Amino acid sequence: MTTEEIRAVVKSSIARITGIDPQEISDQASYKDDLKLDSLTILEIAVDAEYQFKIKIPDGELGTIRTVEDTVKTVQQYLDLGAS
Repeated sequence: MTTEEIRAVVKSSIARITGIDPQEISDQASYKDDLKLDSLTILEIAVDAEYQFKIKIPDGELGTIRTVEDTVKTVQQYLDLGAS
């Protein structure tokens, strides 16, 4: 799966969970500062990413995900680990 495909799925997930138009979600958008999301919503996005991509992100890493791009990179990392 390409980075662009991952990014599209992540943005679609964010849009579905928050109601924000995917066109308004930039790659560098901060969940808290730019999108004004609370920690529970951010966790819901991370859990949805795990489900969508069939990966497991360790709990300790969930706290490091602050932007859309962080989510994309984390998904890519765990997809790559699962493939090896």
